[in-house]
Amino acid sequence: MYTPITTRWWPLFILFYSTLVTALLQQSVNAASFKYRGVALGGWLVLEPYITPSLFLPFNSSDIPVDEYHFCKQLGPEEALKQLETHWQTFYNQSDFERIKGYGLNMVRIPIGYWAFEKLPGDPYVMGAQKYLDKAIEWAAENDLKVWVDLHGVPGSQNGFDNSGLRNIGYPGWFNHTENLSLTHKVLKQIYTKYGNINNSSSTLYQETVIAIEVVNEPLGPLLDMNKVKQFYSETYKDARELQSINNTIVFHDAFQPMGYWNTFKNLPQISNNITNTTLKNYNILIDHHRYEVFSSGALNETIAQHLSSIESFAQDIGDEQSHHPAVVGEWSAALTDCTPWLNGVGLGSRYEGQEPYTNSRIGDCSNINNWSKWSKEQKKNYRKFVEMQLDQYSNHTQGYIFWTFKTETTIEWDFERLVQYEIMPQPLDSRKYIFNGTDTDKSKSNGIRISANGWLTSVLVLILVCI
Repeated sequence: MYTPITTRWWPLFILFYSTLVTALLQQSVNAASFKYRGVALGGWLVLEPYITPSLFLPFNSSDIPVDEYHFCKQLGPEEALKQLETHWQTFYNQSDFERIKGYGLNMVRIPIGYWAFEKLPGDPYVMGAQKYLDKAIEWAAENDLKVWVDLHGVPGSQNGFDNSGLRNIGYPGWFNHTENLSLTHKVLKQIYTKYGNINNSSSTLYQETVIAIEVVNEPLGPLLDMNKVKQFYSETYKDARELQSINNTIVFHDAFQPMGYWNTFKNLPQISNNITNTTLKNYNILIDHHRYEVFSSGALNETIAQHLSSIESFAQDIGDEQSHHPAVVGEWSAALTDCTPWLNGVGLGSRYEGQEPYTNSRIGDCSNINNWSKWSKEQKKNYRKFVEMQLDQYSNHTQGYIFWTFKTETTIEWDFERLVQYEIMPQPLDSRKYIFNGTDTDKSKSNGIRISANGWLTSVLVLILVCI
């Protein structure tokens, strides 16, 4: 029987079209082809007390929960869900994404905990955040923003920081039980399948919007077995490529290892004919570096000139990695102090004022850190320089940057939108008052008065003990 040519060729056309669409999508999300200009939505789907203190202050002052785990445990499942639903519904909404786009940004990094997908037996966490992650992806798509899904907390905690959902400073328990690692893999498989598979019900939305998936935020390499971290990275990467129908960018945090550590990482599985050698550049993998300069007394004692110099050196070191793999500064801030209440954790003071548990001498006064009217002209200028230098250097030497975080309830140093309001964060983002091509052009600048003996080296060593 005669078959019309259009009927005979239709299946081949469909195959060709789907292959072409997949190829185009793969190209659009390649780690080396996208320049990140983003913000993180910290404190929303994973609680951090310093970002939303109003959720924690109603507790008895002697029994304030230190993280989301204890927040849920102390309230119980019904009350915890009630309060978190209100928080999820109100802290971010569609208008925030409109403003993010209006500020010249092109993506958002969204932290989420494993308990949004599945829990361990006995976990006090309440579920429900996954629904709001999906809403965020919709809002991002409507505003032409990309999304980086960030698994910010894993079972047992990968770092012991409150940002993992479970604070146990200095004692990350992620690898202590096989069920912790098994559940991490299981949750990531759900994420890969849901947000990286063309065959799901929201395929077009997810495939065109979710540009990257970070497998775990800030694993504390100095206190973990790095062989196990690398094995986990390799195994979950294999899962991603087998489960995803799109070659999405997979993000590895540097695990607080020295710059260049991941340049020679060769343990990834050869599961694609398109992979021809062992450099990460060919795997669509992005290395995530985080940069803060306030988590040691040495860093806090630096002059503004020293801060600017250390940022320049850091960015250039990342630039040297680019021949091996794309790399991004996935967290940075405007902070020049650790004064923000609960920044170091509930019950912990600040190094800046020499408070317990820190033993350094007092460096300065925190009383007006969130009172803009009390900031001096010199202080405002130095913060603007610090922000401009980071924008300048991260734009020129890395695959881009993501500011932590878009908004908070009370802080200035950590709040992108408030920094825009106070003209510390440039608008547009490429406008400059002081820093041009890595040079401070301020003719009235001084070297400052604080001198640091250890500088950034001390900051790196102490950073592993903070919970951001």
